[in-house]
Amino acid sequence: MGIKKKLRKIFKKRGIQLPYILMTGEEKYLHKVVNSVGSNNVVIDLGAHVGKISRMFAKRAKTVYAFEPNPETFKVLKERVAAYPNIVAMQKAVSDRDGTATLYFDPSGSDRPTEGSTLAEAKRDVTYQNSFEVETFSLPGFIEGLEDDVKLIKIDIEGLEYRVVNDLIDSGVMARVGMVYVEDHCFVVEGLEAERDATLEKIRKLGLEDRFRFDWP
Repeated sequence: MGIKKKLRKIFKKRGIQLPYILMTGEEKYLHKVVNSVGSNNVVIDLGAHVGKISRMFAKRAKTVYAFEPNPETFKVLKERVAAYPNIVAMQKAVSDRDGTATLYFDPSGSDRPTEGSTLAEAKRDVTYQNSFEVETFSLPGFIEGLEDDVKLIKIDIEGLEYRVVNDLIDSGVMARVGMVYVEDHCFVVEGLEAERDATLEKIRKLGLEDRFRFDWP
């Protein structure tokens, strides 16, 4: 085992923050994004899962709104963010409308909460044999109801990302949003490439390239 791996194990075992030099590429990326947030800022975490990213932001932000639609995963999320009074956890799925929708998922087969729950109807890594009916909401409407502007939005929603990004842009609410970080799921959702290409072209034409990143790990 190399010296860096040994040091990483020591720091993690003792619960000490890893020095930047010992971080992986992904950890450095997250470190940079999280550190772009200040104590007066609002963050929205879409697809919060069990709250790992929400907790990272909560150590710096004024408020973090963490959305997780899967009811079983949401139970774990609530437990893990209970010690963070500035995290507001909500069991809802972001979409381009308020209402309800079918959330598909595959059980994890272990004690670990399931990952990859989706509203998309053509995701290659989901069997579509298990589902929940969940509440959906429109992101622009939620942002308009906030007193504060939003410094940062993280979108990891398993195939609906471009629908939600278009909703943000078309609504005009981007005037109240700083940065949007998106995880792209074109590799697992059939037909999503066309949505991606059209969305990227719209962003380019509107001169919003510096407001969106589509490389969230």
